[in-house]
Amino acid sequence: MRFRSDNLRDHYTDCSQRGDRKIPETGQRGRRRHACQSCTAMKLRCDGNTPCESCVKRGFICENANGPSPAPSIEDGKLSPNPGSRRPPLYRQPSDRGSIKFLLNGGTESFTEGFRLPPRNDAERNLVYNQKGTLEESSPDAEIFQPVNIGMQGDQAGFPADFGGPDPSNLQFYPDTFVDFFNGPFGEHKNMEGPYQLPNAFPTSFATVPNGQLALPGQTTIFEPEQPFAMALVQNIMARVWTLPLDAKTQEEISANLGLLLTTARVRKFVSLYFKYWQPSCAMIHVPTFNLETVGTPLLAAVTFFGAMYSSDPKEAHLAKRMLDIAELYIFSSHMYSPEFEVASTYTGAPSLEDEASDWTRFQTFQAGFVILIVQYWAGSRSSKNRAMENRFSEVLKVARRLKLVRIRHALDGEEYDEQLWIQRECRIRTISLMSLLDCAFFFYQNYPCRLTHRELESELPCEEALFRSPHPFQDPNFRFSRDLSIFEAFQHMFESPPQGSPAPSASSTRLQLTILDMFIVIHVLFAFINTHMTLVGLIRRQALALQPVQGEGSMTLSMIPEDSILGSIRTALNRWRDYWISLSRQVPKDEWASMGFYKNGYNFWLVSQLLITKKDAVDVIMQMEVHCEDKLEKLKVLLQDE
Repeated sequence: MRFRSDNLRDHYTDCSQRGDRKIPETGQRGRRRHACQSCTAMKLRCDGNTPCESCVKRGFICENANGPSPAPSIEDGKLSPNPGSRRPPLYRQPSDRGSIKFLLNGGTESFTEGFRLPPRNDAERNLVYNQKGTLEESSPDAEIFQPVNIGMQGDQAGFPADFGGPDPSNLQFYPDTFVDFFNGPFGEHKNMEGPYQLPNAFPTSFATVPNGQLALPGQTTIFEPEQPFAMALVQNIMARVWTLPLDAKTQEEISANLGLLLTTARVRKFVSLYFKYWQPSCAMIHVPTFNLETVGTPLLAAVTFFGAMYSSDPKEAHLAKRMLDIAELYIFSSHMYSPEFEVASTYTGAPSLEDEASDWTRFQTFQAGFVILIVQYWAGSRSSKNRAMENRFSEVLKVARRLKLVRIRHALDGEEYDEQLWIQRECRIRTISLMSLLDCAFFFYQNYPCRLTHRELESELPCEEALFRSPHPFQDPNFRFSRDLSIFEAFQHMFESPPQGSPAPSASSTRLQLTILDMFIVIHVLFAFINTHMTLVGLIRRQALALQPVQGEGSMTLSMIPEDSILGSIRTALNRWRDYWISLSRQVPKDEWASMGFYKNGYNFWLVSQLLITKKDAVDVIMQMEVHCEDKLEKLKVLLQDE
């Protein structure tokens, strides 16, 4: 009987007489499932009741309930006039393979799984990319980025559909208790391909001339006459290699590797991969005006090696990783970073600071140092990662302060008439904003203290992403010349207590008009502020405990820790940030949300910040954590052992 039923079930699919009739459902085989769908998706314990206690606690619709479903609510999108535009309930999304608590078990690697960071040799992130097959290559004649004479229109900019991470527009994403964060859904790595595909930008015809020297082993040879930008890239890097104390054989090997890796076709492809996979998350280069023929060689080198990390060809990626340190050495030997130029300027005369701050070529060289620093931190070897965090970032920050980027703003100094000048200043604003993010990321992931203070961040907040993608921002109907709001001002605003009885802030009504990226920047600064404050609280507590044995019975006040008024302000700031995030995320259209980078996962950083001020052992854990630890998130797991 089982044999006949199996054959009948298989027959339904190909039956020509069935027509459009639905295939009849067969009885459930095996053991009856005890847990409901939402508990199974979130790896929670389910009591099997109808509805189960876990779903009742979180306000979810439980599949175990046999009665009529609750009335649809606006919050979960069921009353949306356009069913195609709403996003599914959070726990039914394909991103629900595990909870945050589950993801924290892997430390930084699990927490950043959906962030599209460049893969490393020693990280599980490589396995994620390879198993899901999501790194699609660009053919050498189909570029991802736009040249100066080709524009992008709005959502046709070609950014990937989703970067992973849950949908925050549903209020189910915001539980009242912090424990629910670790039992709630968190987005897994999503498909990197979406409906936004960039049009071909550099139409070129390649001659299929066989040349074995231009191909890596096992690859089909693609030949294109070498362009000046590719040849200059190899020559400039090799000029730095010749100055190293290496034997002739090693120098020849490096020369051969660079010649294989930095052909014109591969440079085009690697630059395309950079703009495809990294630009949507950290846009600091204006894509429509980026031109391979005119961009500075150091910045071209940084972008090329960054993009090579995303190559699905293991030979290309491996070769690029081997040459990554050489590229870093070349970039940081430029006049912007080299101490030799600094010493020489004492004799020849230092250039004017005003001229240096307005020199676009020098800024691109500075930007190259920051780009190569990022790829070394996320994709380099252990020693390269440490060097980037400990040494290179300090060098980059020193130049940023010299260029006065920490106070950069759009100004009415002729910029209102010069679109190119506005774009260049916006690139500067975005670069220092992303530097503040990376500075806080060092603190977040490895407990390495910040070198940019929150009070120092007087630079303007970045413009809207769609505006920065536009080839002509001045012609955009939504163009705003200036945000008139600095990072520090946005951070400070979070500590302002709303009037009693006032409703939650609305993103459309507030004068700040913050964006999702703004909130991502602010929560990083907030986390750094909270972590530093908890360290100071730990010092006060230790002093109080040390004084306690020597105090008499009549001096109780001396043995008590002073009331922490700052902690109350921190709670206000976190609550205000959360209210803004909910308000903003509910207003973001589905297609715009899909085009966002990893900064749309800002709520997860809020939850970790909340962890530090709600767990009684958080101060002790932070005080015992060494500076520059291997994985800070891994160590924070001890705060969840009693959950």
